[in-house]
Amino acid sequence: MQRTSVFEPLETRRMIVREFFGLIDTIPNQDDQETIQKFLRYLQGVLRIKQVVPPSIEIMTIVKQTKPILYHAARRSILSSSNLHMLFQVDMDVELAQERLKQYIQ
Repeated sequence: MQRTSVFEPLETRRMIVREFFGLIDTIPNQDDQETIQKFLRYLQGVLRIKQVVPPSIEIMTIVKQTKPILYHAARRSILSSSNLHMLFQVDMDVELAQERLKQYIQ
């Protein structure tokens, strides 16, 4: 997750979504530790963003759909007391999630 100075809320969301699509295009759909840790570090970075409410539900929905092996391996690797645990409990319609995220990259 790129650390930046203060941005406008819309620009911050655009940055989050661009980084997400960059990650999703490059990260393999595997259950090896390196890939899982990279994904979990990204999620930790998203949760640390305070300027806006990040599109976490949309991100998790798309990862669950496009990288199911990685999603389930990461879900199994975290403890129920982890701050990431809640992210693996959310879900929404995939088409709606894609539509919402794409509005930030147009």
